[in-house]
Amino acid sequence: MTDAVVEAYGSSLAEAFENSAKGLVNTMIDLKQISPDQEYEILAKGYDIKSLLYDWLEKVLLGLLIDNIALSDFKVKISERNGNYYLKGIAKGETLDLKKHHYKIEIKAVTYHEMEIKQTENRITTRFLLDL
Repeated sequence: MTDAVVEAYGSSLAEAFENSAKGLVNTMIDLKQISPDQEYEILAKGYDIKSLLYDWLEKVLLGLLIDNIALSDFKVKISERNGNYYLKGIAKGETLDLKKHHYKIEIKAVTYHEMEIKQTENRITTRFLLDL
């Protein structure tokens, strides 16, 4: 079994989640080859911040694997209501073309294993493991 550990940073939780999605996509295809000319809405929810990150990343991955959408730009808004967390994301991308987007490796799944979200004074770091 092969894994990849991705670490992403941001000055806010939303920015860290946006960069986490970029890290996931860039593991599988070349982000620089994507022409973000279409918008897609992605909704995620969780009972805590880690489960929100997991649901968000899983939905980005499903966009790649099921909907064949190569996503490169992400803007998210995170809210909390009644102890649950909600994310509304707008992603930009285009139809996946394996010749254009330089397929690197297949991601089988996002995992909770070794998942961390750390906050320091001016930076939030996410860390997660992808099953390849």
